[in-house]
Formats: sequence, structure tokens, C-alpha cells
Amino acid sequence: MSSKIKFSIDRKSAGEGEYVTLSWDCGMPDNVTLTIENGYRTTRLQLPDSGSRTVLIEKSKGKTTFRLAATWGTRKEVSELSVKVKNLKTIRAKAYRPKRGKTFSFRGLWGRIVAWWRSFTGRLSYAWRVMPPRQKRIYKIVLIVLAIMWAGSAWRTAGYRAGYEQALRDQQQIESTHSL
Repeated sequence: MSSKIKFSIDRKSAGEGEYVTLSWDCGMPDNVTLTIENGYRTTRLQLPDSGSRTVLIEKSKGKTTFRLAATWGTRKEVSELSVKVKNLKTIRAKAYRPKRGKTFSFRGLWGRIVAWWRSFTGRLSYAWRVMPPRQKRIYKIVLIVLAIMWAGSAWRTAGYRAGYEQALRDQQQIESTHSL
């Protein structure tokens, strides 16, 4: 008996934080379920009879398995595909250890600042790569709103300064009329 399930994946290996696209066609089943196992947790999703879905490859123990199960009454068919997962290299900051007997130097301070900056940007880029797309959109919107607020405050500063100077002149004029 031939299988009614057609299940495919766009590639056989991916890195953490990358996406793979799954495609399937199960005919007219009663139920279609996708199970994703990465060695740390198992996720189950209900799917339509046919279609495609982009899936984020999360932290894995070397392999992520996708198991597509379709049922027609009492009959059940299962198709399984795996993706080899390349783990991203862990970014470790070099610990600063001051040398004994040395005095303060700007060159040493600059080196520590550069090391901190490289560590910070490396960790930030890793976090951005593995962040879900929805969360990335939220962060982008928040950053745009903050930029608009900052630009608006810089634009108003000249007006506030002029208003403050006018208030000082008005106060001096009132004080000079009361002192007469």
C-alpha cells in the first residue's frame, strides 16, 4: 500500500536561529499533526491538509526531527524528516585581569572598552539572530517610536528655551515695576 503523505523539507542541515520550510500534502485526512523534537522539548502543531510552513530551528542536541502524522478514520500514517543542526559558537568575553604593579594607563582603559564593546555587539547580534520574527518586529516598532520621541524633543528644545527666556524677561519687568 502506498503512502498518502507527501512530506518534504527544503534542506537537510541548518544552524540555530535559521529557518527551514516544510511542505506537505496528505490528501483529505481527518486530522494532521506535526511533532517537532529538538532533544530539549517536543512541540505539537495542528496543520491543514496540505501547505507549507516556515519553522525556526531552536537550540538543539544536534538534530531536530519533524514527524507528520495524518489520520483517516482508524488508519494512521506517519512520515518523518530530520535536520542536522549546527550549533552556533558560544561568544565568551575575555575577562579583564589587571597586571600587578602597573599604574593606570589610557591605553589599557581603551583596550578594556574595546573588549567590552566587541563582547556586547557579539552577544547582541547572536540574540538578534535567534530572536523570533514577531519579537523582532515589536523591538523595531519600539525603537522607531523612541527615535520619533527623541527627534520631537530636540525639535521642541529651541521653543522651550525661547519661552523660558521670555518668562525671565517678564519676571524682571514685573519686579522692576513693583520696585518703583
